[in-house]
Amino acid sequence: MSVSTGVFAETSSASQMTETQLSEATTAETQNSVSTQSTTASESGQEDYIIEEITAFSSEVSNQTVTACSGNEPTLPETISVKLSGQETFTSLNVTRETNFKTELINAGTYTYTPVLPTGYQTANGVSLPTVTLTVSKASTSVSGLNRSITKKARATISDKITVSPAYGRTVKLQMKVSGKWVTKKTFTLKNTKSSTLTIKYTNDWWKVTSSSWRIVIPASNAGKSYTSKTITVKTKRYYQNPSKYVQIKDKITLKDSGGYTLKLGYMGLKVRKVNSYFGIGNKYWPRYTSTTKAKVKAFQKKHGLKATGNVNKATWLKMGFSESSWYNLGAYVTPIKVNPSSTKKQHIEAMISTAKSYLGSNYVVGASGTPSQGADCSGLVMQALYSAGVDPYPVSCVRHSKAGYEYESRNLWQNKKFKTVSYSKKKRGDLIFYKGSSGSVNHVAIYLGNGKVIESWPNKVVIASVKNSKHSRIAGVKRVFN
Repeated sequence: MSVSTGVFAETSSASQMTETQLSEATTAETQNSVSTQSTTASESGQEDYIIEEITAFSSEVSNQTVTACSGNEPTLPETISVKLSGQETFTSLNVTRETNFKTELINAGTYTYTPVLPTGYQTANGVSLPTVTLTVSKASTSVSGLNRSITKKARATISDKITVSPAYGRTVKLQMKVSGKWVTKKTFTLKNTKSSTLTIKYTNDWWKVTSSSWRIVIPASNAGKSYTSKTITVKTKRYYQNPSKYVQIKDKITLKDSGGYTLKLGYMGLKVRKVNSYFGIGNKYWPRYTSTTKAKVKAFQKKHGLKATGNVNKATWLKMGFSESSWYNLGAYVTPIKVNPSSTKKQHIEAMISTAKSYLGSNYVVGASGTPSQGADCSGLVMQALYSAGVDPYPVSCVRHSKAGYEYESRNLWQNKKFKTVSYSKKKRGDLIFYKGSSGSVNHVAIYLGNGKVIESWPNKVVIASVKNSKHSRIAGVKRVFN
């Protein structure tokens, strides 16, 4: 704590007196007259008056407490009660303080004030002047105008005007909660005044998440206590969204179908391929649960004391040495979303295309929609591309695609009215191009890249090809995902 010294000053004078006259004048009726005692010995050519006793201040006066920046000032005595050498009684001596307390009253600490005797007075040996101890405590920091609930469209500006007291050049920190920890995103400085109004401008970090938590932190200063606001919630409206009648972009995609399904006749995809590979049968590009697969499974179950159904349930899967994790997750992969609430329409389209391109060279696997290293067929590739852009084409899903009867999910995507139908002549980058077979039914889908090219999974690899080629030239139509 800092310590400063205040003073008590002489403010009155009287005509010169002799020692005899002074003694006669200090009767009981005139002991409280300050002007009588103010004439100094030096003015009359005599020695200083000696103060032999001083009445101590009361406890209420000698120890005082005020709050910084409160506007309250301490009470300092305007007189001291003294007994001069050679006198029998005490008399009151007027004093005036000279300190204005500007520094002390805005800085917490303990300060001691001692009166300074007027010229011509001094204390006798062993006589101490009374003191006033002033304790200045820190003020509670007040913040008004803080908005604790904010909802804005991404790419907009968020600003909030607050008033802080006490201010006096203090620091204000704007913090965001990131992975469970508070991170300072911006620092502001208040004006060097008792109260200061500040406009807080949020950083654009809130754009990228649907909801974020923020707070204001003001560290303690000499004047004020530390301050931490309650949590400020910022909710983000998506910058780009399809019209309500079309498929809506989501912040999170969770499969409604479980990957832990029993394998039966007619099933396809990655789990079937794993079972067929175990028995050394089937085609890795066209894995199907055939009667041969069923017979192999049934024999395996009998041999290992399992119920011989010919279908692969979880118990059979585990007995084959496969992991429980693969039972639920193989064939239930969802590409992480690559867009955020601030993404533009173009960024959604590019997220979809970049995901599709990450599969270039991957194996074509009928009924599959796995990772690039696992493989996917045409509709499986499109599903993962859509997932990455925040689009869930449910009831079409990577899990359902593996089940009997859902090989051609491209047909179900074509029939989805939540995708806008556009003419072939108006096709744009990111549109879905659907093809039909000789029977007239849709049997293939690809993603249009522009300049007459598409990316597609076509036996037996994911490739970039011309929109029309010798393998598929019958266009069924065009669907637009982002409108």
